[in-house]
Amino acid sequence: MWVTVAGLPARLTLSVLTGAGRFSILGSGVATRKDLPEVLRRGFSDSRPQPLPCPDIRESSSCVSKCRLDYKRYVISRRLAETLAQILQGKRKTPQLVLECNPGPGILTQALLETGARVIALESDKTFIPHLESLGKNLDGQLDVVHCDFFKLDPRNGSLVKPPIMISQMLFQNLGIRAVPWSAGIPLKVIGIFPIKSEKKALWKLIYDLYSCTSVYRYGRVELNMFISEKEYQKLKARPKNPNLYQALSVLWQVACDIKLLHMEPWSSFDLHTQNGQLEKTKRRFIKSS
Repeated sequence: MWVTVAGLPARLTLSVLTGAGRFSILGSGVATRKDLPEVLRRGFSDSRPQPLPCPDIRESSSCVSKCRLDYKRYVISRRLAETLAQILQGKRKTPQLVLECNPGPGILTQALLETGARVIALESDKTFIPHLESLGKNLDGQLDVVHCDFFKLDPRNGSLVKPPIMISQMLFQNLGIRAVPWSAGIPLKVIGIFPIKSEKKALWKLIYDLYSCTSVYRYGRVELNMFISEKEYQKLKARPKNPNLYQALSVLWQVACDIKLLHMEPWSSFDLHTQNGQLEKTKRRFIKSS
């Protein structure tokens, strides 16, 4: 299932794809929410917000070792890839800038390129990089392939992160991406699949970056279009009447972003990249939410 958050005039957008087959968008901005008291509204100014200093958030070695064993899922369905590319393109007639997280075999990458989008593929597995680079050989700079992990950009002070370590400021500078005021629209869209075993950790990092205007949010109202698990999606959309799911993470994302469901997809449209370097089709299916 897909979940998306549309880019609102003054509000961030988050698109999230649930692990069980959801895709959604998370977008940020300054639009108000009628169902939230004034004190809780996140007011982003029209000018680019000033970043806050990063706290010293450390990760334990046990957490790091688990992340290194994390499996990754990749889009293997051409039909799904074309659907995603069309959703991101929308009614736009001009090429857009898309940052793709861990594209793997590049099926979605190819579909995005065919829409005319400029794609920046951030791939953490060196195995896939030669093939990804071959997709852009005759496209005159339409595709950039970088060996790094989007979910580990800008590690906090003291964090233990498996190489390659990448700083967004250096990455964006090398790619010629400049910061724009938040009133200037969406400078780029991000699409990917949240890490299977560390979805919540990734959500916490992104929401911190959003509120502090650090990492990718230094550059404007970046729109996220991500696959996410059914469980975490339900938490993001939970209301106070459901105390078993409603938590701090729910409040923070709902105040800052508009979250919408875009699409539902079975697990069979994905492959699971295992520790031994093999792609194995998962037998799990998604659970449709009401």
